[in-house]
Amino acid sequence: MTVAPIHYDCLLPVRADRLYTAWTTGWGLWLADAATVRATAREGEPFYFAVREPGRTPQVHHPHYGRFLELIPDELVRCTWVTRGTAGAETQLSVRFTPGADGATHCALTHSGFADAASREQHASAWPAVLAAQGARLSSLSEQEFARAQHRGGGTDRTNRSMPDATLIPTRSYPDPAAAVHWLQEVLGCVERLREPGPRVQLTMGNGAVVVAAWDAASAPASGGRPPATLLVRVPDVDDAYARALALGATGLSAPETLAFGERQAAVRDPAGHAWTLSQTVADVDPASWGAVPVQPIG
Repeated sequence: MTVAPIHYDCLLPVRADRLYTAWTTGWGLWLADAATVRATAREGEPFYFAVREPGRTPQVHHPHYGRFLELIPDELVRCTWVTRGTAGAETQLSVRFTPGADGATHCALTHSGFADAASREQHASAWPAVLAAQGARLSSLSEQEFARAQHRGGGTDRTNRSMPDATLIPTRSYPDPAAAVHWLQEVLGCVERLREPGPRVQLTMGNGAVVVAAWDAASAPASGGRPPATLLVRVPDVDDAYARALALGATGLSAPETLAFGERQAAVRDPAGHAWTLSQTVADVDPASWGAVPVQPIG
């Protein structure tokens, strides 16, 4: 017997970009125990989180599993959905976001593939309350609180093909970038990922990354006998991070700016003199569109 899908529409007092984050990497912002979230916003990637049952001692967690099938940033999340409530069946869930007036978003949820009518009815009665709670929780967060909650709640930055999938990315400058790349490959086992104009080269090593940049000693003299070096850190809100850095004693080197390769970036020098680049992913950009050449296949 085919079980009919669930269709539920509602208007939530939350922007579409916040809802997209909440349904991809930000489960800990509104639904899950933040410490359990394992998620990367990329099609084909699995995700996992656990929901804590309130009022139970000892604590009881209910696991949720799925895989992202289709992602359109700030517009659509389609995934598989497996929980105790689906009786082990791999159901399919899609949530579409349509911006409305005054920062609200129309949310259209479809849930299909139930094994039986009982599990369908359980979810049909639960989803309205779950979405109402989501709207109340997310709308209560200020911009600063939302950015900080992303760090605490499993909200990693969305992916961008033009950037390595790493949170911290050092940039090292060399007078001979080709020789430096060879050294890093032979000594550290680095793998070339992307060749940028400049020239600059992105390399990966395990779950980390490093960028090799060309260095002209005449235009950028060494400091303390060393070539220039910066550390890029990916943040959920670069404008907020930049403002907080300045308020806490940093010197601004460049104000937030949205760049062609899908990142909004700023640079600061901390009170101890170290340079930091703050980077927020705002789009998934094909490297070829800004003149970069992939060396390894990039999904």
